[in-house]
Amino acid sequence: MNAVTTFSPGSLDDSQLAAYERDGFVVVKGLFSPDELAPLAEAYDADPSVNGSLYGMVDLEGKGHPFCTWTDLGDDIIGMIPRMARMVRPSEALLGEPCYHWHSKFSIKTRGCEARVDWHQDYTSWYAEGLLFPHLLTVGIAIKPVTRANGCVQFIPGSHKMGRIGMISVVNPTHEDLFRRIDKAKRELGVVHAEMDVGDAVFFHSNTLHGSDLNSTDIPRVMMFCSYNAVSNPPHADLCGTNDEGAYMNIAHEDRMYRPIEVLPDDVLLERKFASAFSHTRFHDPEWDLDGDYYKAAKLDEAALR
Repeated sequence: MNAVTTFSPGSLDDSQLAAYERDGFVVVKGLFSPDELAPLAEAYDADPSVNGSLYGMVDLEGKGHPFCTWTDLGDDIIGMIPRMARMVRPSEALLGEPCYHWHSKFSIKTRGCEARVDWHQDYTSWYAEGLLFPHLLTVGIAIKPVTRANGCVQFIPGSHKMGRIGMISVVNPTHEDLFRRIDKAKRELGVVHAEMDVGDAVFFHSNTLHGSDLNSTDIPRVMMFCSYNAVSNPPHADLCGTNDEGAYMNIAHEDRMYRPIEVLPDDVLLERKFASAFSHTRFHDPEWDLDGDYYKAAKLDEAALR
């Protein structure tokens, strides 16, 4: 199995498309150059709170790693990356049709971060937002080096073909059938650790099982994830559930609706056409006061962000 390939300008080639179809993900080397991402990495180092927007996404043990989301795309680096041709065109090739921006997020494992991301499928949460089909994917980009030791994303190859299996979460952590099913998938299909250099990216299907371990190093794991929905797959308000797993992100139904992407040329970062790194984007404030056993957002102190 080889789900690691090199990016070629324009779109993904047949071998990359085949790897994604087979495994539910494909790691693409060099989607961005380190020079392109350096201003974003430097801005993060200068402000590890990312304009005060980061909060804790908790795991089953109640430990949180820094996290934030946005749906609007501004004229800063993080608003331009999801609109760049090298992001949109391969995503459309993998989805087989035009797409639009679903949301983007920072997912950060700070030095010595003890929080994990529990095994899950993205579509389990998004299904509750009124989607009929799992016609979505996500692109994860390494802003800093991503290794097994600092908590790289892990994937179960081929698990996207299992269908939607539900989520093991704080809402109902006693779903032993889901534990057994995921363990069985890991034994039958294996686990791939997606280690990546700066600028590498991984495209993965919304039903592909994935998660990550803690960061046992002094090197922060900084990743940006951009998710896209197929234009033919709009969310339906009358199908929305409670979204126990994702309600804490506080993304409204209106934020999920189709908005056409103004595709940007691939030179916008090198030509420094951005207004800032992340100061021209509106981040979603989390929902702090959810009733019941929902997943909850956790407040982070300054020490937890460094």
